[in-house]
Amino acid sequence: MARTHSPVSITREHSVAGEKLSLLAIFAHPEDESFGPAGTLAKYANEGVQVSLAMATRESTPTPAEAKTGRADEGTAQARDRMCSCRTSGVRRVCVLDTRPGELVKLDLGLIEGQLVRLIREIQPQVIITFGPRGLLNGDSDYEIISRAVTAAFRDAGDASKFEQYFREGLDAFAPQKLYHCVLPQSLVTSWGIDGLSAVPDERITTILDVSSYSEAMTKALYCQRHHILDSIRWLTEGRQLQWDAEYYTLIESRLNKKPRREKDLFAGLR
Repeated sequence: MARTHSPVSITREHSVAGEKLSLLAIFAHPEDESFGPAGTLAKYANEGVQVSLAMATRESTPTPAEAKTGRADEGTAQARDRMCSCRTSGVRRVCVLDTRPGELVKLDLGLIEGQLVRLIREIQPQVIITFGPRGLLNGDSDYEIISRAVTAAFRDAGDASKFEQYFREGLDAFAPQKLYHCVLPQSLVTSWGIDGLSAVPDERITTILDVSSYSEAMTKALYCQRHHILDSIRWLTEGRQLQWDAEYYTLIESRLNKKPRREKDLFAGLR
């Protein structure tokens, strides 16, 4: 039987400076948060951390060609999938950047960064998580574009000389403290024996989160999405051949003076 989390949080939800802790997850596609960070989002939402989710692409009105080929219902299905997964994870807020999947390459990278800078200044997260350039499912160019844009936004959101137009909206410069990539260690992917997953060398892992108490939320998130690789993972978890009780991160950038080699908390050094 899947373990469920306790409704009572005992972890501090404020930083040492007294600020409300905030986590912003930024991904390319609506389905991305269901595999990789699902337990993380549930864990921190349960601890009282403000968890926000931003998607760079979303479902949209189908083209005439899509309607003819039966893809008209695809957008509705994706919307259902995203909201289902968000409810499962306990995410409090969903922010969608209005772009169709696969069309990010048509946009100027500075425009995407500007949208993310605005979001960061509005939400004011101490921690941002995203995927690396390849995602976790060896994805398309959307992953690389969003990874680059998130890194640039992380660096520039706290620079008052950048994107000054947002000051008129009352959004002052804000510098998030830590940027992470959600990753899979090579040893884990090898043990799973599933092709098509993107992995990093184990030595690049800086943070391992124990999400074993959130296995039910993680399983529900998996069932909200349909992907041939995720189907294999669901099959292995059902057969108890796959133990999924941790989620892995690489600390990409940090503004903290102290940078521990190994962490058990994305907010390490902040609370």
